[in-house]
Amino acid sequence: MYVILTQCFPPQVGGIENLMRDFALAIHEAGHELTVLADGKMGRAAPAFPFRVLRFGGWKPLRRWRKGLASRKVIFDPRVKMVIADSWKSLEYFDGCDAPVLCLAHGMEFPPKPSEKRKARMIEAFSKADHVYANSKFTAEQAAPYVDADKLTVMPLPLMPQPEPPRSQLAVLRNAYGNKPMIASLCRLEPRKGIDRLIGAMRSLRGEATLLIAGDGPDRARLEELANASPAHDDIHFLGKISDEEKAALMRFADVFAMPTRREGASVEGFGLVYLEAGWYGTPSLAGIEGGASDAVLDGTTGLLCDGSSQMEVTESLQRLLHDYIFREKLGKAACEHAKSQVWNEKLALYLKPSQS
Repeated sequence: MYVILTQCFPPQVGGIENLMRDFALAIHEAGHELTVLADGKMGRAAPAFPFRVLRFGGWKPLRRWRKGLASRKVIFDPRVKMVIADSWKSLEYFDGCDAPVLCLAHGMEFPPKPSEKRKARMIEAFSKADHVYANSKFTAEQAAPYVDADKLTVMPLPLMPQPEPPRSQLAVLRNAYGNKPMIASLCRLEPRKGIDRLIGAMRSLRGEATLLIAGDGPDRARLEELANASPAHDDIHFLGKISDEEKAALMRFADVFAMPTRREGASVEGFGLVYLEAGWYGTPSLAGIEGGASDAVLDGTTGLLCDGSSQMEVTESLQRLLHDYIFREKLGKAACEHAKSQVWNEKLALYLKPSQS
């Protein structure tokens, strides 16, 4: 039996939530028994899973304490082969066990200038892990001050096989936006994602391309103002939150997926699984060089990396991808091959290896 301790799990929405869901499903589909202890109360919005999920709601310190208490009852089952934590925060109230403990590291949980108290918390939490898997070389560098070197391994994220888009959804996109090359982006709308640089690039690409921006977030109002003030405003469209079927169609229909991330204070991209998701459909990506995106997008092979803080570099990179059809097709083919080599059923054994030793 495997046990997952996580603060991030559906119905909450986000990249780590999706990662932990897929990790759990991969363990289950491999035929293993699984128990997930997750933050968030059980409710009508909580999806049903084919494994046991125990949820803990309420005031954060209290729910973490309750989850830690509950974990003690679960982990001392002699059948437990491994305990997996979504981050160091899920180990703070964990007392340890005989089974190996794996902690994931993502990048965002390491502030650039943590207080001494926070440093001590991270060191103490990581000391409870036998193995720490960082999603990129960048994230491993962020984790290194708090983790013993022999525990730390770079393990790029896998993805689940992506669904084929419904023809009806492809037809919707084709009818609405099919007359120009399309740049697509899908993310939580916040400054570090670089959507403002994409909007800025549309000034130079006016009339040549359409920009579709999917997702929602705190930066949306500012971004819509920028788009409305752009000479290319007719070519910029906000789609809001989209379904999984709409996402598949968007990725398939796009000529380029673009999310030129940059650092904003303590906020930085640790990996960027969405680049692999785009690659699954043969769509090359434009990513920012800051953070861990270089482990998800292979520069000049599956996409391009640029300085996401530079409007000039973002614009020039988009122009190259849109204007050089042969180069773009070559990148897209390689992106597809790379993404399909990074699926959970191929990589799960590497994640569960500590449980076999």
